[in-house]
Amino acid sequence: MDLMFSLIVLFVYIGLCCVYSERHHLLFVYTVLSKPDGVSGPVFSAVCVYDDRSISHYSNEEHSWKRDRLDAEIWRYTREPHESRDWLINLVNSLANCTSSRCEGLHTLQRRVGCEVEKHPDGAVMNVNALDEYGYDGEDFIFFNYDTMQWIEKSPNAKETKMKWDADRFHNHLLQLYLKDCMDWISTCNASVNTPPVLHMFASAAPHDQSELNLTCLATGFYPKHIEMKITLNNITVQPFSSSGVRPNDNQTFQMRTSVKIHRDEKQGYECHVLHSGQTFTTSWAGSLGSRSHHWAAVAAGALVIAVLYIMFLLYKNRRFNGQMNCSSSTTERENITSRSADPLTASDSHESI
Repeated sequence: MDLMFSLIVLFVYIGLCCVYSERHHLLFVYTVLSKPDGVSGPVFSAVCVYDDRSISHYSNEEHSWKRDRLDAEIWRYTREPHESRDWLINLVNSLANCTSSRCEGLHTLQRRVGCEVEKHPDGAVMNVNALDEYGYDGEDFIFFNYDTMQWIEKSPNAKETKMKWDADRFHNHLLQLYLKDCMDWISTCNASVNTPPVLHMFASAAPHDQSELNLTCLATGFYPKHIEMKITLNNITVQPFSSSGVRPNDNQTFQMRTSVKIHRDEKQGYECHVLHSGQTFTTSWAGSLGSRSHHWAAVAAGALVIAVLYIMFLLYKNRRFNGQMNCSSSTTERENITSRSADPLTASDSHESI
C-alpha cells in the first residue's frame, strides 16, 4: 500500500511539473535551395526567433543580419552562428551533386541551431538543451551531440558528412562554445521579454437555460504564450465548460478565455486566477452582466437604424427625381404649346393634321 501511494504521489508530481512548466527557445532557422535550370528567386533565407517572435533576419540584398526587434536584452548576448551563407549554399549543392553550371532538380537544406530551456513557474530552470540539426529534402539528415562533440547521422546518406565533420575538432569546439553561450543566456533571460496579461471578467445569459449565466475570464496582451487560467468560487475551482486555448493577437502577444456556467442568483465570490511567467494575476467579477450581449444588441440596433435611414433616403431621392422629371416634362409641354400658339403656321398645320 505504501509503495502504491508513493507511486501515485510521484505520478501526480510529474504531472504537475509537466502542466506547470514553460519552455523558451532561441533558434536560428536557415533554408537553402539548390538552383535548377529555369528556376528564379532567392536560394537562401534565414531568421532568428525567440519563442514565437522573429527578432532578426538575413538580408540577401545587404548580405547582413537585420534586427526586427529592438529588445536590448535579447541582443546583448546573442550572435549569429559562424557558418556563412555561401558555406550553406555550397553544402546543399554538394549534397545535390550540382556542378558549377548545372543542378538537377530542386533540393532543400534546412538548419536549426540554438538552445531551449524548460522552467518552473517560479523561474527555476528544470532543463536546458542545445541543438544544431540539419534536414535535407524534408527528412532528418544529421545533428550535433553537444556533450560528446560528435555528429549523429539520421540518414544513410549522411555517413560521409558525419565522418568529415567529426574530423574537424576545432570547428566542433567552436560550435560547442557557441551553444554554451546560448544556453547560459536563455537560462537567465526571462523578465526582460515578458508582457503580463490584462484580465477581464464578464457574464452573458446562457442560451438554453434562463436560470444560468456563462461567466467568462479573458486574459489578453500577454507574452510569452505559456499560461494557466482558472475561475474560482470562494477559492474553489469551478470546472470550465469551454476554453479557447492560447490564441495569437495581431501584435505578437496572445490571448486566452475560459468560461464556466453559474447560477443567475449567485454573483458573489467569483475570481479569475492566471499564472504567467511565475506570477499570479487575479481579478474579481463585479456581479453585473457583461456588456458583450448588450454590445451586440447595440450593434444590431445601430445597423437597423442605418438601414432604415438609407431606405428612407433612397425613397426620398427617388420621389425627388420623379418630381423633377414630371416638372421637366410639364415645362416642356407648356413651352411647346406656347410656341405653337404663337406661330400661326404651326397652329394651322396642327388643325389640318387633326
